[in-house]
Amino acid sequence: MQTTRQEILEILRADGQATVEDLAERLELTPMTIRHHLNVLQAQKLVEASKVRRSQKVGRPRLVYTLTEAADEVFPQRYGDLARYLVGAVKETMDPEEVRQVFRLVASQIARQAPPPIPGQTFEQRLDQVVEFMNSQGFIGHWEKADGGYVLINVNCPYRRVSREHGEVCIMDTTLLEQLLGVEPQRLSGMQAGDLTCSFLLVPPE
Repeated sequence: MQTTRQEILEILRADGQATVEDLAERLELTPMTIRHHLNVLQAQKLVEASKVRRSQKVGRPRLVYTLTEAADEVFPQRYGDLARYLVGAVKETMDPEEVRQVFRLVASQIARQAPPPIPGQTFEQRLDQVVEFMNSQGFIGHWEKADGGYVLINVNCPYRRVSREHGEVCIMDTTLLEQLLGVEPQRLSGMQAGDLTCSFLLVPPE
């Protein structure tokens, strides 16, 4: 990001809000230049403006700028590290079966957000529905027909920073597919094991 815009965001993060005049004074730039950068940040939905009536009763209201929720993503995040630490702590305080149960529970919570099956839909239609839902959760997957069933292929693991260190995370994938499709997935490949994809054989119920 352009340095001046980053500085504007950092000032708004620290102070909570600022006017054009405040920013111009802090950054030693003209108000016109500050307005240009604020317009760009508004177009990117990183800042928003609200009118505040001046304390004096004369003059037009001034604009006060604040960060939007979307601006959080501009600042450093360490969700992956936090997740790794949390999983490590879970593994240190629970036995292996309890750890697996935790990840099954997490998968169940995710599954409850998925759209329910549509009465009368085919297995392929439900598979389309499930793949679309999983892709909305950060996966990049598709399915192909195979002998005896279907192969679901995923080329992106949204938990890869955690799964590299804690393979138990992969329990969520199989549990999620099992709960959403009603079949037991057979893992064919896994990125955690060094493969390029995570893939599963899915045999529809008779």
